[in-house]
Amino acid sequence: MKKISLIVCMVLIVATLTAVFVGCNGNSNDPNQITVWWPSGKAMQDIIENAVKDFTATHPEAKINIVNKPVDAFEAYKYALNDNKTRPDVAIVDHVYIAALANDKQLADLTALGCDDVKSLYPQNVFEACTYDGQAYGLPFSANTVVLMYNKDILSACGVTVPKTMDELIAACKTVSEKGYIAFAQPQNDFAVMEFVSYAARCGGKVVSDDYKTVTFDNSGVSKAIDKWIALSKYASQSTYEEDKFYNGKVAFVEMGSWALTSVTGSSKRFDCGFAEMVTIDEDTPNYSGLGLYSLCIAEKSANKQLALEFAKYLSTNKTVQLAYNKDKNLFPVTNEALSDEYYTQNDALKVYAAQLQKVAARPSTPVWPDMESALQNMLFEIVRSDGNYSTIVTKYQNKVQQATDRVFK
Repeated sequence: MKKISLIVCMVLIVATLTAVFVGCNGNSNDPNQITVWWPSGKAMQDIIENAVKDFTATHPEAKINIVNKPVDAFEAYKYALNDNKTRPDVAIVDHVYIAALANDKQLADLTALGCDDVKSLYPQNVFEACTYDGQAYGLPFSANTVVLMYNKDILSACGVTVPKTMDELIAACKTVSEKGYIAFAQPQNDFAVMEFVSYAARCGGKVVSDDYKTVTFDNSGVSKAIDKWIALSKYASQSTYEEDKFYNGKVAFVEMGSWALTSVTGSSKRFDCGFAEMVTIDEDTPNYSGLGLYSLCIAEKSANKQLALEFAKYLSTNKTVQLAYNKDKNLFPVTNEALSDEYYTQNDALKVYAAQLQKVAARPSTPVWPDMESALQNMLFEIVRSDGNYSTIVTKYQNKVQQATDRVFK
């Protein structure tokens, strides 16, 4: 009798350990359970606990397992997608990786699953940033964009008004420089690429064809954007990115995201900072800015894709979740409803960012984005330091990325 009892206890222990393992690491055979990767921290934990409670009130069958992962855990995510034990059903992914994962059949086609019913809730370009080859492979979740920050004190001292066009910005930089101030802080890191893509969009140009198969660094719109980039570089340091000098009140203009607001507002501010939408370049084209976007993606190998989509829709479109998460991260919600909240419309800085999010140009949905990003960054670096004849530089990097593209689409 004791032997039977011991065996029963051992079975129960094994069953309990198995249940704990499944709960902590992800997949189970339960058709009503999904695993979600979510950031750690007290505020994040409160947000997701409240979200799960609210969601399961209308989906009582749902069992949602939360695993804490940083939002930039792309390498871990890429490997987990092929691991039945650790693969999440839902994860937060930087939108620049969506195309490569979708092309490799790693992400679920959300259009086919039925996400079009929420498509109209987002700014159009924000939703389209999560698509590849016409299909949605992610839902927008947390956004950022770039606006023109300017030092009101320097502009006043130089008799310069806030520019609205690129030509006005270049003229203002010339005047500011002649008055002895640093006019512009121009990025030289990968942020330069996010910026430059928006320059090209404002010139009606694209760095890759719509089918992603042809690299178009020599497009006329891209060439025009390069010319404007060079023109601004004449009023910026060509050896270092002087972003910090702007925060210290020594630079007139910088194009910057909301992640820097704590450096120019509140107790940290050292000057009176102004905020304006990005300047126009081509009068017939909107004043697009760059787009930073984290998206909710669903694994193609998820056994519970429909439930995963319903929960992703909830996180992506629920105003309470959107405001709580993005306020904590100093970022922006992705629905028109949440962007219209007074938190974003009554603040002098935030309302400019919220308006700019309606006019953004995402980095292209190409499977070779990492290669393209590196090439564009190096191309801009070399062009700014060239003698003005940059065609050979453009050709060199265009060919390099075209070769990587051809390997993907062979």
